Amino acid sequence: MARPRTFDPDTVLDAALQVFWSKGFHGTSFDDITAVSGLTKPSLYAAFGDKNALFRKALDRYHGFLLKRTKTQLAKGVTAREAIAAWLADYIPLCTGSRGARGCFSINTLTDSALDDAEITGSAIRFYRDLEAMVAARLTQGASEFPDDFNAAATARTMIAAYAGLMVLAKDAPSAAETKAVAAQLLRLLDTPS
Repeated sequence: MARPRTFDPDTVLDAALQVFWSKGFHGTSFDDITAVSGLTKPSLYAAFGDKNALFRKALDRYHGFLLKRTKTQLAKGVTAREAIAAWLADYIPLCTGSRGARGCFSINTLTDSALDDAEITGSAIRFYRDLEAMVAARLTQGASEFPDDFNAAATARTMIAAYAGLMVLAKDAPSAAETKAVAAQLLRLLDTPS
């Protein structure tokens, strides 16, 4: 009879995510994960599989967190513009200063040429598609706020491209003012002509 788990899998995944994010996939060993999680290697293997499987689960957890965060922000504000402004403002701390200097775990994964894993790449691509769909849906929901020729899909794609770019530039630890200026420019895409 198998013994019941005495640990919280989400807590272990969060700890593993932080190590993978800091050291990268190849720089992280199972010993690193056991040190932060308190679990033995056999327990880690039994619960999560090999290092690739653990990495994929940590990446999926990261994506889930960001999508949930986006959903919450996009629900704010009466107008689509207010909702997008809330979403952009929420990400400013994640891509500025020392907090942003380690970049985005997802972007880091996509740009790591040593990681040639279709499932890992697929997870990151699905995340960006889902993120784009959420932004496009919110813009479409607020279509009456914009001119007749407003293209919600193209605007959403532009915003996601800028978001990804901000996450790449975060490694340079830009100031909050620099990042806010980019967000302000993005919001101009939503301004209606006077």
